[in-house]
Amino acid sequence: MRHLVLLLAAVTVGCATDDAADEPLQSSEARSFPVFSPSRPDTSAAQGLQALQQDAWRRELRFMDAADPGFAFRSVRPTYGELEDRFSPEDWFSMGGQLFTMNFTEAQGFGGSDLPSMSRFHLGQRGGPDARRCSACHWRGGLAGAGDAADNAFFRGDGETESTALVRNPPPLFGAGWKQRLGEEMTAELQFRRDDAIAFARARGEDVRLHLEVRGVSFGFLSISRDGTVDDTDLEGIDADLIVRPFGWKGAFADLRDVVEDASNVHHGMQSSWFAANEDPARVGEGPTNDPDQDGVEDELSDAQVALMTMFAAMQDVPVELPPSGSGLLLLYARGRQDFTTLGCAECHVPSIEIEDAHYNLISRTGGPDLSINLLEAGAQPRLQPDVITGELRVPLYSDLKRHAMGDELAEPRDDAGVAADVFLTTPLWGIARSRPYLHDGRAPTLEDAIVLHGGEAQASRDAFVALPEDDRAPLRVFLTSLTRGERLASP
Repeated sequence: MRHLVLLLAAVTVGCATDDAADEPLQSSEARSFPVFSPSRPDTSAAQGLQALQQDAWRRELRFMDAADPGFAFRSVRPTYGELEDRFSPEDWFSMGGQLFTMNFTEAQGFGGSDLPSMSRFHLGQRGGPDARRCSACHWRGGLAGAGDAADNAFFRGDGETESTALVRNPPPLFGAGWKQRLGEEMTAELQFRRDDAIAFARARGEDVRLHLEVRGVSFGFLSISRDGTVDDTDLEGIDADLIVRPFGWKGAFADLRDVVEDASNVHHGMQSSWFAANEDPARVGEGPTNDPDQDGVEDELSDAQVALMTMFAAMQDVPVELPPSGSGLLLLYARGRQDFTTLGCAECHVPSIEIEDAHYNLISRTGGPDLSINLLEAGAQPRLQPDVITGELRVPLYSDLKRHAMGDELAEPRDDAGVAADVFLTTPLWGIARSRPYLHDGRAPTLEDAIVLHGGEAQASRDAFVALPEDDRAPLRVFLTSLTRGERLASP
């Protein structure tokens, strides 16, 4: 108790003596509040102090918003140019976190004139809206984590009934920047190999059969005729454009910014300036380009705010592997790690994939500066680290970033995003212990339930696991439970 009093006193003194707290309230000027930080102090006491300081800032921000309604939203609405000139990557993370946890209002553009005030069942591509803030559904395992079954979204239905919708459980945002970078590198390598093979076939006047394997992952074959014509019939788990799309249960998105804009639109009815002007009316509404949802609010999310939310997601911490401490459980963990490979799980849930460049780049679409961070230095802690001996950098994703047919048990009523009803992107298993429930619709309450529901290309591995006696299933469960998020003082 004495330690808590001292921490509270420290926070009170810190707030009282902070010059920024005594500045006049400037609601029209973008201002960064250190409510969220990518840093993670080493000790529990330091983490506690940080949490209390951040809570004090949140409380101060609520007072400011009460005195001047809309202040909190305006305080994280800088111009795009200011992002680079005035603010650091740590500021981007903090402001992005404030937007991620902010309750959007109708005055700010929440919803649309042709949409209900709130609906769990989405109307076509327009969405619900179904949540006031991002963190309402991305919370399990900590901020920017997964969602519970109650947080499921019901996409692309008739706006009234569950039976017409596609059910999606909110995925965690762990290591999102690394996922995009890995997808970008694999895409570039796949497309280079295709283009090189086309040039070779034309130059030699010969047909070419190209095996597309990159970073240890096979995406099937391309057959290229001597005139450069490409037959993609034998591709596996990827579209004909050879773009690796690491986001979405169906692997529908390659770029994290697209995920942010799509989610803001369908879950909140909040449209960025660029999104409103460039997307199909079926997604944004039939109104003018500056207010397509016709709610009377223009430029609901600025392009700078989209950049801040994208950077907040990109800078999320990298999950870790934390074995149990008890000797008996440790033996089960070691055996389970081996079983993960021998049962065939690692064929799709590839434990790690090599990556070359740690720089995450957000390219401006509106003429502003491009934003760039080194995820090894600016990402939230814990961060990815190169191998201490070889210097090699590998992303411990436990996924091949490839789509697979998963069988009739998991098949949906219809295709989605151009992907067959029974086909899904391999779910990354990093952090899986902190992201239950499992599968695309959250139907599996436990990891074992999720394994048993596997079929299709995973049928053999599933059957091998189910055939084991109960005692022999335990090691795999223990190993999967070690795939978690970094330890923190407190987390949901």
